[in-house]
Amino acid sequence: MKKLKLLVVLLMAFLGVRAQEIAPGVYWVYFSDKEGTTYQIDQPAQFLSERSINRRAMQGLAVDRLDLPLSTGYLQEIEAMGVEIRHVSRWLNGIAMIHMDDSIFQQVLQLTFTDTVPWEPVMDDLYFPQKNGNPRFEPPLESAPAFDYGVAREQVEMVRTDQLHEMGYTAGGVWIGVLDAGFYNVDSLPSFINLFDEERILETRNYVNDTSIYRQSSFHGMSVLSIIGGEWNGNLVGTAPHASYLLCMTEDSDQETRIEEIAWIEAAEYADSLGVDVINTSLGYSDFDSVIYDYSYRDMDGRSTYISRAASLTASRGMILCTSAGNQGNKEWFYITAPADALDVLSVGAVDSINLLASFSSMGPSFDARIKPDVTAMGKASGMQHRNGGTIRSNGTSFSSPVMAGSVAALWQAFPELPARELIHRIRQSGHRSMNPDASYGFGIPNMLRAYYTLTRVTERFLTGRMEVWPNPAREHITIRIPESGEQQVRIYDLNGRVACSLQMQLPGEMELPPGLVSGIYIIEIRTTGNIYRSRLLKQ
Repeated sequence: MKKLKLLVVLLMAFLGVRAQEIAPGVYWVYFSDKEGTTYQIDQPAQFLSERSINRRAMQGLAVDRLDLPLSTGYLQEIEAMGVEIRHVSRWLNGIAMIHMDDSIFQQVLQLTFTDTVPWEPVMDDLYFPQKNGNPRFEPPLESAPAFDYGVAREQVEMVRTDQLHEMGYTAGGVWIGVLDAGFYNVDSLPSFINLFDEERILETRNYVNDTSIYRQSSFHGMSVLSIIGGEWNGNLVGTAPHASYLLCMTEDSDQETRIEEIAWIEAAEYADSLGVDVINTSLGYSDFDSVIYDYSYRDMDGRSTYISRAASLTASRGMILCTSAGNQGNKEWFYITAPADALDVLSVGAVDSINLLASFSSMGPSFDARIKPDVTAMGKASGMQHRNGGTIRSNGTSFSSPVMAGSVAALWQAFPELPARELIHRIRQSGHRSMNPDASYGFGIPNMLRAYYTLTRVTERFLTGRMEVWPNPAREHITIRIPESGEQQVRIYDLNGRVACSLQMQLPGEMELPPGLVSGIYIIEIRTTGNIYRSRLLKQ
């Protein structure tokens, strides 16, 4: 193996790139195993929070070797050589080392447990945790919130997330991690007052430097956060206004190097261990400050780049990652950027308010021919918080991704035990191009209301089992009965969320189906003072 390592290093040097140097003076190395770790897979509380474990349990996911922290002994042995370790990754089982040269790296590489080849764990040791009995998310609001979305109205309504809000699903109790370049003035701007007043900022972490993420930082993450979690009624309301947020600064605005990928990985792993449900990252990597580190389109296969290799693992941990597709659509490099190429994520392209593709939106497919981007959302003239107060509009897939991240959180609140991969699939299939996806729109604009209605599971608050509709399937007439009697408003929706019929009728009672109601699946809804009843109707 050591001879093989040396051959790899010599070959890389011949090609003009030193093996595993990911930035000037920054080196990456894999560990070949996790032997000697003091942690055990069947005791996950040693390294994962109760919420993180319960998230896995609800989705039927196992704790495995990927979750185990790195071997403390290995880390100590490398540090004893005078090496400064900057970042560690338990998913990739590797470390990033700074302020070193190639000769020191060669010494590290001669250790028995280091390698330049990615770690491939044997997945024969699995532990399936039990649910702890605690609800994963908050119940829906008792009454529809009176949101005035302001400049965000078009982007929220385009994906029908406003309809989820009307049902009471505003992402209450969902934890969202925003991994970005900085959150300038978040602690003092009006869109975020409720986040602080209600103590819904879970934590902040800076993986780049020792400065404040609220002061000496970019405002990019602030803009992104406002699209997801802003609540400034009449001016700006995001797609997940009642979620809680972990804010991580992983991007260095002053440079573009691969160490930012490793910082992102460490932050994503922390979000996982904390119990975060949804991650948004409006970042992308292909070109770097030095061309010798640049990626090629061949690398956009979901496995070759560091960040995409880790991003492809998020769904297997029970999280959903939403990421921007990239803004290279009208440039020489017009492809998606990492981690938009990752597997089991939602990479998001950009359209304008009338669903025309933005010229800057990066194109797919991935190099291994998967549909990318996955979906599209409004990223041209998107409404957001201005860094000094007020609201503005701006362009970029950086802003279409958070529209989706908040929408995912709102939908997941209704189906807390639905596995991440299944929810991703449902959202793709709700897109307006789901029957004919392409390399520009992906599966198209998701319809979150359609995704909601096509899910087979029923939330506790909706008393579907106590509403009787017969005959079903029906042709001309149906009889409806619910536990409550009296005159009620009955609405019939199609799967696009449009009201196909609305009338007052005495219940229990019989109604005539409208002549214009074409064959298909519909949703009957009755809202009383204390309950909401829904049932599917198949019109023949």
